[in-house]
Amino acid sequence: MFGKEIQSLLNSTIASHVQIKAVALSKGDDRLFTLGHLVSKHTMTAQRFPLKPKREKTGLWMDVSFQLRLDAEREHLMVHKSFFGVFGSQDAKHGLCHYDYERDKPDGYPDAHLQIDARSDLFDAVNDPRCDPGRSLAQLHFPVGGKRFRPCLEDVIEFLVVERLVQARDGYEKVLEAGRERFRKNQLMAAMRRDRATVEVFVERYGVRTGA
Repeated sequence: MFGKEIQSLLNSTIASHVQIKAVALSKGDDRLFTLGHLVSKHTMTAQRFPLKPKREKTGLWMDVSFQLRLDAEREHLMVHKSFFGVFGSQDAKHGLCHYDYERDKPDGYPDAHLQIDARSDLFDAVNDPRCDPGRSLAQLHFPVGGKRFRPCLEDVIEFLVVERLVQARDGYEKVLEAGRERFRKNQLMAAMRRDRATVEVFVERYGVRTGA
């Protein structure tokens, strides 16, 4: 279901012929799945797919992948990792930017972050070479909302369209808004399951309304 939603979202807005596949990476109680364009059990890696840039005779490719696993109660599939990147070719090592999410990231960087492949004279001036020699702006991890309120794929697609980098299909706005609303409701439900005390305070303060 989730893979079909991602496939439909991309093919209805800025891409064509994207095929989101799912492969199990592990078995047993802690089963892990990877999702992405043309993922197979032989590669285990999502393939990039082409976009249609606004500027002619240029190339733009997108990389979208997810890892899913069951939550602690083993009731719901949750996103363990996600990656949304924009690149100039199918195999380029460096791109325009990428949004990363890794639940409980162990290296101290924000779970949800944005990295931009760019340079900044100001950053070069303030970065202390005694602590971080040779570090570039592209290596900075900009926090983007954390576990619950991170950007969704719809936000990244909207960025590419409104900044006039890619061509979009007619009616893409309605597709993005519907997908974004589903994402926000799912995140809200997950937050409520993890914070029953706040839900109880809300119900006590505002009550529970039924019907229209």
